[in-house]
Amino acid sequence: MSDIRKRQPEQQATPPAERRRIGTVVHDDRGNASVEWRAAPANHERPVLELQGEGQLTLDTGERSYDPYARHRPLKGGGAKRTDLRKLGEWIKKMRALEQRRRNEGGNGADGE
Repeated sequence: MSDIRKRQPEQQATPPAERRRIGTVVHDDRGNASVEWRAAPANHERPVLELQGEGQLTLDTGERSYDPYARHRPLKGGGAKRTDLRKLGEWIKKMRALEQRRRNEGGNGADGE
């Protein structure tokens, strides 16, 4: 199996003249971006990229990996006041009892509390 791995780069290598392509970002009707490749003209000059300044370029060797499920998102509405469900249950019972009293009294509208 190691022989196959050694031979693959030789088989896949293409001459530099055939690899000259220009990539353009295109968007489909849904807004998704993709790269569209086309052959570069023979007289096309590529821009030269270089570092400016005296700072040295170093590699970040911190072994971090990107895990989209490990992100910590702030809680929505974290400052909202919590509802005490016991008090809510008591209030519902009182309101039902009040409605029952009103029905029994004939709907006078008198509050008995």
